[in-house]
Amino acid sequence: MKFPWTKVAVIALLLFTVTKTNGLPLSLLGEGVEPWNAETTGVITERLDKINFPFEVKYNADVFNHIKRYTTAGYRDAEHILGRTSVYFPIFEHYLSLYQLPSELKFLPMVESALIPDIKSYAGAAGLWQFVPVTARYFDLSINNHVDERLNPYEATEAAVKLLAYLYREFQDWALVMAAYNCGAGRVQRAIKQARCNNYWDILPYLPKESRKYVPAFMAATYLVKHYEDHGLTPKYPSYDLQNTEVYRVYDYLRLYDISQKCDLNFAEVKRLNPGYVNNYIPQSKAGHLLALPASASGAFKRFLAEKGIESTKAAMPEGTFKSTYKVVAGDRLETLAMLFNCSLEDLMAWNGFRTAEVTVNQSITVYFPKKPVAKP
Repeated sequence: MKFPWTKVAVIALLLFTVTKTNGLPLSLLGEGVEPWNAETTGVITERLDKINFPFEVKYNADVFNHIKRYTTAGYRDAEHILGRTSVYFPIFEHYLSLYQLPSELKFLPMVESALIPDIKSYAGAAGLWQFVPVTARYFDLSINNHVDERLNPYEATEAAVKLLAYLYREFQDWALVMAAYNCGAGRVQRAIKQARCNNYWDILPYLPKESRKYVPAFMAATYLVKHYEDHGLTPKYPSYDLQNTEVYRVYDYLRLYDISQKCDLNFAEVKRLNPGYVNNYIPQSKAGHLLALPASASGAFKRFLAEKGIESTKAAMPEGTFKSTYKVVAGDRLETLAMLFNCSLEDLMAWNGFRTAEVTVNQSITVYFPKKPVAKP
């Protein structure tokens, strides 16, 4: 997917190439150094050499053109993309860790969607990972009049990681996996047959035009995150409430507007955190739906649930214990948390009213610890 580079930025580049400093490596901002000369390319190549890509790398013109686009004409868009990494990278890291895939794959949605969770393409793809409906449903994402789980950052990410794992089992090469993610496994298989080899860089002429630039775009996105400071870029972070969130699994019907009113939250921010609820309400579900809210609203949300007669936990406090909470971090599993807290998996599920042993990053869970006996004098 192409990035929304603005016409204004392009015009500004043409008019102010001589004076603009954003986009040049800081080491090359000396007087008289023109942007993207041979020395600039050399410095960027040295930096790329030190990045741990999960595949064999080659540097063609597309790699440098994507980097140039990020750091010159599109630098304002790039700064906003960098800011959004604070919201979405923990989610990507969580599911990549759960499925034991390379953490570097977290850069892929930068290419797909510029980290805009509700973006839709002309081809009908949607969300951070740009699922088309048929693929989304194959990986158990619901699309109906109530929800579009392609737009839910948590559920869409788990589905995307499952798809990436499936493609890797077929191709055993992450560059080929990325090409297949972009244009389909069938087209990559045909390209391999036509090229009579399975090296991504050798089959490029046989791939669709957009797919030829896909891996270079991924390399450029990775470079941007690791070296934006060298180009004078400053991430434009979202509000603190969008960055510091808690996630709840909700089984009952709830309206996003009611939640925002009762928790004194900006409705636009609640909607931005939960774009998958197309009609602004969470439908009732036995499996439950994920709801993300600013962490600052945790107490108010639990009071709101209590007012509606919805218990946030389903078990009474065990005798001789005290209540605590734990916020899930990337890679946590409920089974390992049970061992950490010296309780059973069944205990954790009962204390939190979980119907499955699934947790996600930023989810707050209830834990009961035994009270320490009072020392006798």
